[in-house]
Amino acid sequence: MKELKRVYDQLCFFADKAHAVERLNEIRDSLAEYHRPLTHSTRLRSFVLSPTTSINKDNKGNASTSRENRRSSCEPEDTACITAALEKEQDELQKTLSEIHSRQVQHIRPQDTAAALKSLGKKKVTKKEVQDIMWEVDEKLDGVIDWEEFHLNFERNIRDKSGLEPASFYHMIQFMIYDRDNNGMVSIDETMNMLYARVGRDEMESKITKLFGADDGAPIKEVGSQGGEIDFERYLEVVSREQLQRQESEGFVVGKKRT
Repeated sequence: MKELKRVYDQLCFFADKAHAVERLNEIRDSLAEYHRPLTHSTRLRSFVLSPTTSINKDNKGNASTSRENRRSSCEPEDTACITAALEKEQDELQKTLSEIHSRQVQHIRPQDTAAALKSLGKKKVTKKEVQDIMWEVDEKLDGVIDWEEFHLNFERNIRDKSGLEPASFYHMIQFMIYDRDNNGMVSIDETMNMLYARVGRDEMESKITKLFGADDGAPIKEVGSQGGEIDFERYLEVVSREQLQRQESEGFVVGKKRT
């Protein structure tokens, strides 16, 4: 439940938060580089500023960032000035996110679903696709998804053995649950940790092999920093195929029951 709530909170007003979250990650990476014991030349090469962000100093020498495309008043080697500016921008972005999180009503809108799909690497997201996904979950028909609807859709899919429950939204949620570090990839380690508590060892091993093994049944290939990783498109391919197989085992083909 904790991980499910984490993903729900992440998706609420996702479109409003996406740019700030992306920029915060850039800033954290840059600050981490400056705090590492690197050589001066390496630190300069590692420094990343947003293309539209400049660093400026006021009359008192305080550094700040602005979203204008003009030269920075910080010298490239002025580490203190640069880090101060980045930290100030970081604080401003965190304040923006805090204001969004504190909105009295939290829900997921169509634009949030579309933005989330794009952030996961889905190359083409159509308006109709988003409408269909929202329809799967929007029990109240008010155009948005609240926590009650979100939770209900997840529980229905968890219990579904036939493969007939609409699952496009659920597949996105499940991927985001597995992707705990929000890097757009699901690793074997992340998936194992989630599945073991839910389904037990035997079913966990079967699901892991389906997700990370080859289509021909070959063993899992160890790649990536966490043993093995797949992206959202690969994940969708596997879970959609598995859902179709469950439908066929229940006697349904292309939405029609066999006689």
